[in-house]
Amino acid sequence: MASNYNLFWLFAGQGIILLAVLFATGAVPTHFVTESSVGAAALAVITVAYGIMMFASSYVEEEQHFWYWATTAWFFVLGVKGFSR
Repeated sequence: MASNYNLFWLFAGQGIILLAVLFATGAVPTHFVTESSVGAAALAVITVAYGIMMFASSYVEEEQHFWYWATTAWFFVLGVKGFSR
């Protein structure tokens, strides 16, 4: 069944994701956030939107590919900008 979800595991997964985001945010150097706040904000929006869409069953098929490639392209752009400095 498409609607027979085990809510305990869904909430447990969300809790683990929240902890991972908090730990990852704490590990980011402060100079990264201040120097490239636009890049950090864009990455945060992409990450949150991707995380929300992973729990929507209708988006798992095709749209995850869009976010995968969009995030990869964004990391590439940030990497090129970082290396050019």
